[in-house]
Amino acid sequence: MSAQTYRLRVKKRIQETPDAVTLVLEVPEAHRAAFRYKPGQYLTLCFEIDGQALRRCYSMSSSPLEPDLAVTVKRLEGGRVSCHIHDHVKEGDEVEVLPPEGRFCPELHEDQKKNYYLFGAGSGITPLMSILKTVVEVEPQSVVYLLYGSRNEESIIFREELDRLQQRYEGQLFVEHTLSRPKTIKPKGIRGLFSKGTPTWPGKIGRIDVAAVQRFLEEHPPLHPVSEYYICGPGDMIDNVQQALLGLGIDKKYIHKEIFLNEGQGQPSSKSSLGLDRPARLIAHLDGQTIETEVQPGKTVLQTLLEQGHDPPYSCTAGACATCMAKVLKGKVVMEACFALEDDEVEKGYILTCQSHPETEELEVTYDV
Repeated sequence: MSAQTYRLRVKKRIQETPDAVTLVLEVPEAHRAAFRYKPGQYLTLCFEIDGQALRRCYSMSSSPLEPDLAVTVKRLEGGRVSCHIHDHVKEGDEVEVLPPEGRFCPELHEDQKKNYYLFGAGSGITPLMSILKTVVEVEPQSVVYLLYGSRNEESIIFREELDRLQQRYEGQLFVEHTLSRPKTIKPKGIRGLFSKGTPTWPGKIGRIDVAAVQRFLEEHPPLHPVSEYYICGPGDMIDNVQQALLGLGIDKKYIHKEIFLNEGQGQPSSKSSLGLDRPARLIAHLDGQTIETEVQPGKTVLQTLLEQGHDPPYSCTAGACATCMAKVLKGKVVMEACFALEDDEVEKGYILTCQSHPETEELEVTYDV
């Protein structure tokens, strides 16, 4: 698995909402092959901020059918990379980028007839946008239903574009918004002091909870025998949607999740007590080479390799993206968090090296999977 980066020019910058910006990236013809992607995948953007090398993965909101790549970034309070992008990256700048990765992708075929139920909250709309724009073109007989949760009207990312797409693909694309904190109007005078106000939003109100998912599915029954479910957003929202779907008897194999974490969330502890309390021998196979070293107590496999000057693949370092995935050939590990792997993948020996501490005196892993 290569960790080679490329420099892409910011062709256009679009302010989607007060706290969400889209960067349209121009891919030179020479690098087109490296940047072929599937809808739902992400890019890893690399920056040096205050002397520290930082990487963050951002889902592409563009469709592979479009000429340029686009990532949409929401400003996070205290987020070093997201704030840097919002405050400093401008049109004409070059950004260091790793090629597309990710497994949050539908397998599309032009003769398929499926129902795609998409559930997103906040910036979780970004990979869903890529998916829905691609499905409606590649699979004209399939139907897409989107339930999208936002804080208020101003924070609805892609609102106008979603309206246009729903009109263009009428009968094939159905979009429903729900707001957790819509704006309200209070009556004047003393009555206003004791009133919560009347929402100005005419649509659905509330977070995407179990009841909201059940209601959405009842209002939008499937047109075809096979349905796929894609969920993206914060962990509690994903848990709610999955609970509702499993409660309705939907097979887990049709449920696909992509968790979005805030910067710092899920980061491995600098003083973890997991794993051995003594150094472990590590044998790592990376890009055709074999590395032999030791993992010190409290360190992860990824931290060890990076600190020794190696270049293993990684991005979020929070257990959410699977960029750092490797397979255990010998030994055992314990992971602090594992948002990006399914249970059956863990059983087959796959690990997230950013979260993995050796549990045996010798550990052998391969990134070449």
